[in-house]
Amino acid sequence: MNEAIVIITHGSRRGTFVEDMQNVAEFLEDKLLREVILSHNEFTEPNWRNVLDELTSKGVKKIVFSLAFLGRGNHIAKDIMGSLGLEMEFYTWKKTNWKGKDIEVYFTRPLADSNLVKIALLSRISRAFNEIHVDAVEDPYEIEDRTMNIIKEMIKDKVENKRYLELYARSVYATGNPDIINHIYISDNFLDSAIEALRGGIEILADIKMVSVGIRWKVRTLIDDERTKELSKKLGITRAEASISLGLKEGSYGIVIGNSPTAILGLLKEEAEVPFVIATPPGFTNAKELKEELIKRKQYPSFVVKGNLGGSNIAVSVMNEVIREAKQ
Repeated sequence: MNEAIVIITHGSRRGTFVEDMQNVAEFLEDKLLREVILSHNEFTEPNWRNVLDELTSKGVKKIVFSLAFLGRGNHIAKDIMGSLGLEMEFYTWKKTNWKGKDIEVYFTRPLADSNLVKIALLSRISRAFNEIHVDAVEDPYEIEDRTMNIIKEMIKDKVENKRYLELYARSVYATGNPDIINHIYISDNFLDSAIEALRGGIEILADIKMVSVGIRWKVRTLIDDERTKELSKKLGITRAEASISLGLKEGSYGIVIGNSPTAILGLLKEEAEVPFVIATPPGFTNAKELKEELIKRKQYPSFVVKGNLGGSNIAVSVMNEVIREAKQ
């Protein structure tokens, strides 16, 4: 090989220093997929001069020297670059001669002007002063209970049907936005129908994986099914719409749509018997109109976040609350 990479450190007699720098060299080897030779200016071997002797004797003509120094001191200016007859100039290939052999060398800058080094030092110094003075609640169950109690107290006077208070509160919890309750539609038969269906063991069909992984029930999503991809391509529709349509052709499901407004189209076009629908997809194209159409159909027991608002987090949170009530 005609090229080599050599790290040069100041050097130290302490073994822990060499161990630390060897870890750096191994990291660079792993990332560069090239051999990286660790060397030192003094106190320990291999000395960079001896490494250079060995490399040039093997016919290596081009050498990258990585300077593992903080600043541009005399060790760099005189001991290293001066020994090669070079001025302190970095990031450029320079021709020089080492003991009668013509070579090209390339020096990286020392590390003090690197923002990454500055950030690392800042982070490590800051640890001395970063004591946490907030009496934070860390138990997840206590966090949830406290939060839900705060939310319910905040919105209870704005919710007419107290039976749905938990569903409204879960929506606020998921979004951090108490105003979301003004955009929620819940059909009169939604909760009873959903609980009955869940107690009967019905499976849930979700529009995307992000929704399915958060729900604590048996959930299916066909968004990545090859048949969905084929149907989407054939009809020129979204995979979300195709996945819901395909699922409803195969069986009976409760529907949870948290991301894709066009998934509602898959439901509406099939006109299947669906015991409950949660539809909270956000967006500025299709979302408002399709959610309104879903509400208008009446035959679907529904929880809907109207307008452009919504999100998968609301769908998952509300579905899990309905599941919790079904299990009680």
